Amino acid sequence: MSSSGEPLVLKNLSNWVQEQRRILKSLRMSEQELEKADRLMLILAARVACYHISRTIRGFESWLQNPLVIGLMPKEMVREMQKRLWDIMYSLMEYDIKHTGEYHDFLKKAMNEKKLPPLLFQVREERGRGRPPQVPYTL
Repeated sequence: MSSSGEPLVLKNLSNWVQEQRRILKSLRMSEQELEKADRLMLILAARVACYHISRTIRGFESWLQNPLVIGLMPKEMVREMQKRLWDIMYSLMEYDIKHTGEYHDFLKKAMNEKKLPPLLFQVREERGRGRPPQVPYTL
């Protein structure tokens, strides 16, 4: 029991929801600033989004390992959660494929047009591993 007489599990759930609401409100308020943001700020904003996506997913992973959840959550609530998470998964994976493909095409075109510093894109073979050449900074 917490000091308020509420079971700790309920207090923890309430705290998570309140923290998520606070963060969501703060993120929505900062969205206006992104309209006039430079490239670096947009990259930082994307990193913030990745952090919060990851944090929320880790929360769901933990949630789905908790006996109180898997043993007591009504089937319809589980079904809704599974469906929603799969929708999010499909959407994120589709966006990843689109974005990565477009960036690949952009880099390939820029390289062919000699618009990129050659030092960053030297082809290196990994000895004995049969790995394809990679951009040096991704090794």
